[in-house]
Amino acid sequence: MCRGKPEAFAELQLLTWRHFSENGIMAEGIYTDEYGRFDIYGYIDQYFRPAGRLWIWHECFEDVHAQKGQCKNWKEFKIPGEFVNRGKLPRVVWNMGSIHLDSEQGGDYLDKCKG
Repeated sequence: MCRGKPEAFAELQLLTWRHFSENGIMAEGIYTDEYGRFDIYGYIDQYFRPAGRLWIWHECFEDVHAQKGQCKNWKEFKIPGEFVNRGKLPRVVWNMGSIHLDSEQGGDYLDKCKG
């Protein structure tokens, strides 16, 4: 949600967090629909259970005058371990409910700025 309206076509990435090397992307090129809803799942072949993260790239700023050019905010969510399983198909669903992108919280970052 952005200022009470669904955030349509926000970009999503699902990745595994690695402290000592590059993060592994499990799913990308996924977008919310026109109502701000999404389904995302991914797979990565690794020995240990991945520390999953969901990144939501969006253009919803708390200060509406903060956005200039191609800047985007991204919000990071740690995926609880009970929603990470071995195998290519998900076994459980994490219903995140409504996500309010316009209120800053821990896990907010500013990135993808050009010019």
